[in-house]
Amino acid sequence: MALYQSKQVAARRPIVAIDGAATLVPLQAEFVVPTGGVAVNDVIEMGGINPTMRVVDAIVHNTAAGASATFDLGYLSGSYGTSGARTCGNEFIAAGDMNATTVKRLTKSVTTEPPAAVGNLTDDAVGWGLKVTGAGWAAGTIIRVTLNVASI
Repeated sequence: MALYQSKQVAARRPIVAIDGAATLVPLQAEFVVPTGGVAVNDVIEMGGINPTMRVVDAIVHNTAAGASATFDLGYLSGSYGTSGARTCGNEFIAAGDMNATTVKRLTKSVTTEPPAAVGNLTDDAVGWGLKVTGAGWAAGTIIRVTLNVASI
């Protein structure tokens, strides 16, 4: 299992502070599948979320990735922006289909609190992202994800 990071995470962009925001705030990220593709169970960290944020909606849009390309979208284990072995849940979308150019929306009621992160550099921020669940993601596939979050 490999860990990849979106352009935003790789560039070490800070997580937007939304404390007290009166409207939803979009957190956006993009990942382009590298040459050689990705393997089943690989994890892609798309961004970070602070403990004061709650996910309200998730939107994924992608170019055609391959006939059996699927993903889960959820919270990542470990600390935001770190390397090493990480896992990814399916709190937002489970078994999302990427075989054609599509747009997918949140498929579950989000009742899961962000997991606690300990000892990281981002004040307990955790990562969110994708897990490859179906093989065949073609190199060059573009995946863009928007999480709409609310301040608590």
